[in-house]
Amino acid sequence: MRAWGGSFTTGLAFPLAALAAALLVFLTTGITAGLVGTLVVALVPWALLAGQVRVGPWPMAVLGVGVPALVTFWYDAPGAIFLAMLAVAWLAALGRSWPAEMVAAVGAGVVPVALVAVEGEWREDYPAVVFFGTGTLFTWLIGRILRRERQLVAALTEAHDRLDVAAAAAERRRIAHDVHDAVGHGLTVVLLNLVGARQVLDRDPAAAAEALDRAEQVGRDSLQSVRAIVGLLRDPAEGGGAARPPLPGAADIVDLVRGAAEAGLPVRTELVGELGSVDTYTGLAAYRIVQEAVSNVRHHAPGAEAVVRIVRHPDRLAVSVRNGAPTRTPTPTGRGGGTGLDGMRQRVDPLGGTVSAGPDGDGWLVEASLPVRRTGAGVAG
Repeated sequence: MRAWGGSFTTGLAFPLAALAAALLVFLTTGITAGLVGTLVVALVPWALLAGQVRVGPWPMAVLGVGVPALVTFWYDAPGAIFLAMLAVAWLAALGRSWPAEMVAAVGAGVVPVALVAVEGEWREDYPAVVFFGTGTLFTWLIGRILRRERQLVAALTEAHDRLDVAAAAAERRRIAHDVHDAVGHGLTVVLLNLVGARQVLDRDPAAAAEALDRAEQVGRDSLQSVRAIVGLLRDPAEGGGAARPPLPGAADIVDLVRGAAEAGLPVRTELVGELGSVDTYTGLAAYRIVQEAVSNVRHHAPGAEAVVRIVRHPDRLAVSVRNGAPTRTPTPTGRGGGTGLDGMRQRVDPLGGTVSAGPDGDGWLVEASLPVRRTGAGVAG
């Protein structure tokens, strides 16, 4: 019954057990029309349950316990007490009415005592009273256990649903961060190249053409990154066997900064240590932090010189991006829907790292410390 679920337990297993108990009465008692009719009445609530009809607790207490008690006394059929026990278990399992449950349990327990008292053979029949009384207690406990199990299953299902919702929300935030990083940085570099091309178009067409080529290449790369990110949302069965480009890592930061410098942003890299052995997750977080910081320099401190410093320690990766004072007034771009420092923290916190950003002299400083994962063979690559 536990394996098939609560609906089967209360909707079919109990009615089948009631039918078996009724057949037991027929096998141990002389069959009469009155006995058959009374047992049919006693089986009415169980038949309704088998037909998936809702039965209230008080109808079950009256018909499930009261009628079997009458059968026990009128037709001298002690086996009918099992029908009353089933009603007690069912009421305890459903837990819809505490008074009805208690009335049914007490009533089922009193039946064998009353039967022995009427017959006046207590000395010979008291073991039956003990057995039936204990059986009633056990059936009530079984019903309570089933009820508790149903409640636990419902609570676990609800918790699982909440976790699914939370996981979906976290995944949406992660994808939003990836799209913001890829598109925001790509558009920044494209705009830098387009501005440079426009400024030198008349006097140096070759340099303008080169800047436009870089803008085109960065635009294509950004589009490819967006497609890879959005592709994560698709059903694997829909995507075919096309390979997706790998996500950027720590070793790609140098190329990232070089591309920004070629687009006209005065930025340079200071690298200490080897980045090729940094694990994927830490490398991606470092790359996105630098990407966001460099993009912010372009928007909020135009013309400012920036330095990207990366230090590879044995157990962590230190990343900092510092820019000086802007040489031009920032141009309003309508930008403000990005993830900024909050997005950086949401990338770094799950890794157990730290990130901070704030004024530093006449400029701005972003610092992050990311733990580097290790495997049995050394640092994860």
